[in-house]
Amino acid sequence: MVMTRTGYSGKVMIIMRYPRIDSAANRHVRKAIQIREKRTKFRRAAFLVEGPHLLEMAANSGAAISEVFVTELFMRKKQHQGFLRSMERVAGAVYEVNDRVMDRITDTGMPQGIAAVATCRPVKPGELILQQAALIVVIDGIQDPGNLGTIIRTADAAGADAVFLLHGTCDAFMPKAIRATAGSIFNVPIVSIEEDVLIAWLREKRIQLAITAADAENDIYSTDLTAPLAIAFGNEARGVSSRLKQVADLFLRIPIFGKAESLNVATSAAICLYETIRQRQK
Repeated sequence: MVMTRTGYSGKVMIIMRYPRIDSAANRHVRKAIQIREKRTKFRRAAFLVEGPHLLEMAANSGAAISEVFVTELFMRKKQHQGFLRSMERVAGAVYEVNDRVMDRITDTGMPQGIAAVATCRPVKPGELILQQAALIVVIDGIQDPGNLGTIIRTADAAGADAVFLLHGTCDAFMPKAIRATAGSIFNVPIVSIEEDVLIAWLREKRIQLAITAADAENDIYSTDLTAPLAIAFGNEARGVSSRLKQVADLFLRIPIFGKAESLNVATSAAICLYETIRQRQK
């Protein structure tokens, strides 16, 4: 990095300089685009983080930042100088790109001027430190990254111990999912796990498995949720798998008092998690 001083309105201004990339055909840019699009080679190996807030949260969580891409406009803003210096210390490389290249790297309509490629070490169930009354969120086949991200954000807010992702669930580290978490994906452990492994782990830890069902006999407000609990939320159209239904300990019905036929899965998750917390605080 080179820093130059330029006169501006009678003041000294420090402009940061990095190796510049002006073509989307550049190998570093092509790789970042492939990672954002989750091409097979990079499906689990890396992810793209957009914006200074999420990038700072990713770095603070211990995620490895390999490459940072930044526009000249972002660099020129005085409030970003300290942040860029902190990125220099943790990132493998920092590149300046023009607006056209940044548009290709990101998938938002209005890029924030900075994006980065990062990786996180996978979390294994045996590494989790559980509360005495454990609270686990299980995601089974949810396909909408906005729904998944919102549930992860709610799980973080409710103080859940972890979010378990079963096979068939969309990638939690897609840019849209990461944005929907508002950074919570870097606060709560995310565990990818096979269904049979999950069931065995829950039994070993003596954690009850609960699922929501419209025809459940007891509603969520009259069911005791104070014991160690894992709550599973299923695919938007099909719900949870038949295997999870077979082994579930609790079936929870969320009452609907109006004319709506059903609730969005992310809304259902919020109701279940916060009713659990309400009962435990009581």
